[in-house]
Amino acid sequence: MDGIDGLITGSPRSVDTLIAHAGITALYPFQVQARTASAAHPGRDVLLEAPTGAGKTIAYALVAFDDLARLCPPVGPPCVLVIIPTRELAQQCDRVLRPMARGVDRRSALLQGGVAFDPQLRNLARGADVVVGTPGRLLDMVRRGQLDLGQIVLAVVDEADRLGDLGFLDDVEEILSAVPRSARRMLVSATLHGSVQKLIDGLRRDPIDIRTCGEPQGAPEGLGWGTAECPHLRVTTVREHLRDDLGRLLDASTRSLVFVRSRHAADRWAGWIADDGRRAEVLHGGLATSARRQAIEAFRRGDEPVLVATDLAARGLDVPAVALVAHVEPSDDERDYVHRSGRTGRADFPGIVVNLIRREQHRAVVAMETRLGVVAVDATLAEAKSAIDDTVAELERRRGPPTTWRPPLGRVRTTSG
Repeated sequence: MDGIDGLITGSPRSVDTLIAHAGITALYPFQVQARTASAAHPGRDVLLEAPTGAGKTIAYALVAFDDLARLCPPVGPPCVLVIIPTRELAQQCDRVLRPMARGVDRRSALLQGGVAFDPQLRNLARGADVVVGTPGRLLDMVRRGQLDLGQIVLAVVDEADRLGDLGFLDDVEEILSAVPRSARRMLVSATLHGSVQKLIDGLRRDPIDIRTCGEPQGAPEGLGWGTAECPHLRVTTVREHLRDDLGRLLDASTRSLVFVRSRHAADRWAGWIADDGRRAEVLHGGLATSARRQAIEAFRRGDEPVLVATDLAARGLDVPAVALVAHVEPSDDERDYVHRSGRTGRADFPGIVVNLIRREQHRAVVAMETRLGVVAVDATLAEAKSAIDDTVAELERRRGPPTTWRPPLGRVRTTSG
C-alpha cells in the first residue's frame, strides 16, 4: 500500500468518499492513519498504540475496509470483527463504521449487552460484513451458534488494555479462538501495557508495531494538536473550597468533563453542580444503558454543558470541542489519567486539563505527571480561569469557517477519528 492513497484499491469508491460518509471534516490525515495505512501490509498482525484523539478508529477502519474489498464478497458472513470493552465505546465505534460501510455498499452490525437479542439477530440475518461488539454479548452469541466467525479475515481488539483491566481477557481469547488462524489481528489502544501483554504474546503473523504521535502530517507548527499539547495545570485547594473552586472553573468553560473515582461520587458531584444552578449530566456504570446513552448524547449536543463521570468515560468518548477536563479526584491509575485527559484537545480543537488537588496530594500527582512525561505547572484559580477563557476563545475561532490550509504534496483530506 502507498499510505492513504493505496487503500481501498479493490473498491469502486475512493477512500475520500468512504471517509466522507463518516461525516468527518478535518482536512488532513493524522500520522496514525497514514502510518497504519502504509505499514499494515495484508496478512500481518498489527500493534497500534497512539494518543487519545489521534484517529485510531479511522486508522483501523481504513485497513478493515481495504481487507474487505480485497478478500470478501459483499454482505455475506462477517469478515471483520471489532471487540470493544464497553457499550458506550461500541456505540461510538459503530457510529463511525456504519456510515463508512454504507458508503461502499457494505453492512455493519452492533452487538452489545444490555439490549434485546432479537433485533441484533435480525441485523445479522440480513448480512453483516463488519461486526462491532462487547465481549459478553459476542461470547453469548458464539456459544449459542448465533454468530459465525469462521470467515473473519481481520479481528480488531480495541482498547485492548482496558479489556484486560475489566477481566475480559479470557472471554476475548475464547472469542478469538472461533476466528480462523489465518485471520490477522490488530491490538489497539493509547496504552498497550499491563495485562494486554498476554494478547500481544499471542500474535503470530509477523506483527508490525506502530507507535505514533497524534499530529496531522505536515500540519503547521503551534496548533496544539493532541493531548500532549494541551496545557496541564495543578490548582491546589482545600476540601472546604473544592466545590466552589470547581464551580468557578465550570463557569469559565463551555463544555466540561469532570472526573471522579466512584459512582457515588459522580452522583454526589452532579447533584452539587445542579444545586448551584448549573446544568450537568452524570455517567457511570450503575446507570441503565439507555440512561448512559442519553447522558452522552445530551453532552454531545451541548444540552448539558457539564458531564460528571467515572473512568467509564475516560476511554474512547469522542465529543468535539470539550474545553475543560477537570480531575476532581485524581486517578489511581496512570493510564486512566492519560485517557481521562485525552477527552479534550481532540482532533483540531484546543483544550485544557486541570487537576484540582489538595496539598497532601501534590507530591503524588507531580510524581505521576513526571513518570508520564506530562509537563504540568502549578497555577492559582485565577490563572486557571484565565487559561480556560483563552481556550474557549480559541475554540470559537477554530469552529468558524473551515481552514484553507492544505498539506504539502497532497489534496485536501477528510480524515479524523
